[in-house]
Order: sequence, then C-alpha cells, then structure tokens
Amino acid sequence: MNDMYPGIRLEAWNQFVDIGIVTSIESNHKQIESARKGQEICIKIEPIPGESPKMYGRHFEADDFLVSKISRQSIDACKDYFRDDLIKADWSLMVELKKLFEIL
Repeated sequence: MNDMYPGIRLEAWNQFVDIGIVTSIESNHKQIESARKGQEICIKIEPIPGESPKMYGRHFEADDFLVSKISRQSIDACKDYFRDDLIKADWSLMVELKKLFEIL
C-alpha cells in the first residue's frame, strides 16, 4: 500500500532480496504507528526469522526500490477485511505489485 506499518515485509526489488520486517517507524525522533507516502521517516528492520540479516551497503542500497512483499493470501485479506479502508491509489499499487511478484 502507500502506507508503512510495523509488520510489513520489505524486499529490495532491484536486487530481489528479502530485507526483513519493519518493526518500528519514527518521525522527528518520535515513534509513530504508520506513515503515508511522501513522509520522511526512519524505520527499524529486523531480519526474517531463520534468515541471516541483510546489510545496508552490501545487500541493498539507498537507491534500491523497496516494496512490500505480498502474496495471494495478503491480497485476499485486503479484499475481505480492508476493502473500504484502501483508496484507489492503494489498489493501483496492489495491481503493480501483483505483476512484479507474478501473482495470479
């Protein structure tokens, strides 16, 4: 989506590297629950359980295109439980991510 929340799994699309899971978000040195596209934020990313940590500068760079890792199940959950909460831009991004991850 165009929002960032703790719990989102990030992937560096350019490198096809699963970076990890967002565990916290800060804005102006204060923890926030979510962030919207365009906001300047700092995020803490924890490694995916069972995988080695990915290192900035080695596995991904500042100019890499970071995307939320989605699945057919997460798309269906959005349709079933969050349909009214998502705006048109969110659904457009979902379509782009489906193509990116080759989800039917």
